[in-house]
Amino acid sequence: MISIKEDTSRNIIGGSNYISGTVINALVNVIKLLMDAGQTIGSSIRRVADHNVCPLK
Repeated sequence: MISIKEDTSRNIIGGSNYISGTVINALVNVIKLLMDAGQTIGSSIRRVADHNVCPLK
């Protein structure tokens, strides 16, 4: 392990102010989830309106 002097350690800057790939991937997954949910709800509404629903017996 490398030893760093206290003065040098105060000048170390970490992290990022930019959007990382992980954050972008998470946002894309949320958008996909919302689109799939919208498609499912839309299909259900269309089937109910067309009276094309399977019986629950």
